[in-house]
Amino acid sequence: MNTPQSFVDVLIVGAGPTGLTLACDLARRNVDHRIIERSTSYNLASRAKGIQPRSLEVVDDLEAVRYIMDTGVVDLPVRYYNEDGRSMVKPSITVAASAELGSPYPDPVWIAQFDVEKALRDRYEMFGGKVELGVEAVELVQDLEGVQVTVNTPEGKEQIHARYVVGADGGKSSIRKFIHLPLIGNTHDYERWYLGDVRLAGLDRDHIHIWTSPEGMIGVTPLPKSDIWQLQATISSEIKEPENPSLEVYQDMFNRRAGARHVRLMDASWLSIYRINVRMVESYRNGRVFLAGDAAHVHSPAGGQGMNTGMQDAYNLGWKLESVIRGANTTLLDTYDEERRPVAQVVLEDSTKKMGAILGTATERGALSQSLSTVSDDLTSGLLISYRSSSLTCPSIQANVTRSLPGDRAPNAEGLKGAESIGDVFDLLRGPHWTLLAFVNRTDHLSLQDFTFDELHTHCIVPSHVEGEEGIIDTAGNAYRMYDVTSETLILIRPDGYIALRTSIEDSALILRYLNTIYRAN
Repeated sequence: MNTPQSFVDVLIVGAGPTGLTLACDLARRNVDHRIIERSTSYNLASRAKGIQPRSLEVVDDLEAVRYIMDTGVVDLPVRYYNEDGRSMVKPSITVAASAELGSPYPDPVWIAQFDVEKALRDRYEMFGGKVELGVEAVELVQDLEGVQVTVNTPEGKEQIHARYVVGADGGKSSIRKFIHLPLIGNTHDYERWYLGDVRLAGLDRDHIHIWTSPEGMIGVTPLPKSDIWQLQATISSEIKEPENPSLEVYQDMFNRRAGARHVRLMDASWLSIYRINVRMVESYRNGRVFLAGDAAHVHSPAGGQGMNTGMQDAYNLGWKLESVIRGANTTLLDTYDEERRPVAQVVLEDSTKKMGAILGTATERGALSQSLSTVSDDLTSGLLISYRSSSLTCPSIQANVTRSLPGDRAPNAEGLKGAESIGDVFDLLRGPHWTLLAFVNRTDHLSLQDFTFDELHTHCIVPSHVEGEEGIIDTAGNAYRMYDVTSETLILIRPDGYIALRTSIEDSALILRYLNTIYRAN
């Protein structure tokens, strides 16, 4: 019997948050693609339990943020317990991003990974997409023309011919193994944690609850809109071979560390031992195959970066794949590794440092509280990620500009008044297009016919003191302030929300020269 053949522009392997983010982005761009998942059912384990401000901006752009905001919790204080049962309450270990970063979602949100996946999956289905469950990639061969992936499906083998393949299939990625890109780094053999999703009795769900003891810490976090708690407990480095996870093992551990009868575990839906790995690949790309998320980098959970870094990998890659498939210069795909791998390196270093502080204080309540209070900051928010050194970034020639430089994330600004409504900058950016913000004193200073690039949306923003103009009025001056504009300025923003260039209105031709450099034929 002949093996069935199929053809697609992009094959996504793995339907976690990374793969689903990419699938949503490609679907709204009408890129021919498929997303396959070797599991036969959707993930029901909490795994990650927080989404950061920058990732919230990403899912806002994909129009999947409402479910997350309705389901998640922003403020979740922590109750710390002594061995004698006395407790004290401290503020949430997550903190809002600095106001100067200009995000409509400054607060990290406590939410289980399976709920993030549901939000993305629901949105993907609204685009007409469907995750193919029970489909496993078992072989990959690529050449200069494309990639052939052999998969096992419920109906038998199939050969999928794709122009590009993206491995978003986790830390044990098959795609990474097929293209011989090992994860380079270290396994911290004696930095291990018991994890689990449990149901329990005896605690209120308005706090995270943490106990410290000479044996180590144990903590439980209530997962919003459910009766599930995520359990985390350190495993002493003196224990060479930890007991296999079980409800009984976890209950005994609770009794020792938190006091007998204080908490009663009733059942568990997911139990695991987590060994901290700090590793990443030396390249995010091999030919026509790309890696994203945990397939490309794994690190400690301190700072809540794993899921978020992967989603932002996908968001960086989506528009580049579409552009090249539509005829852009293929060198655009080189910038995925160029921009995203340094980000992962910073995340690995930061999360490793923070995890070391947590483990070093896991037996003493006050010290642990102090360590956890430093886990969340502007760096973990993702809003500081910048591509200033990227080959896609055109350095600014404007003097005295100190913020919103080329390569930086484009900030939001509220109070824009158009002909029919009041909105903000992100309302202008939302969607798969490039955006040109033209900060002008008069709209007739700029001819929109000068910018005929199909994927470019141009908006004239005029100061609040200007009357009688047809552009968008910056009623409170927020946009001019956030973008550090003091004279008529053009700011070109990429589809993924990063500033590509900024220049004076006198050099408007630079905009099309820049775009033509990217989109000209090979």
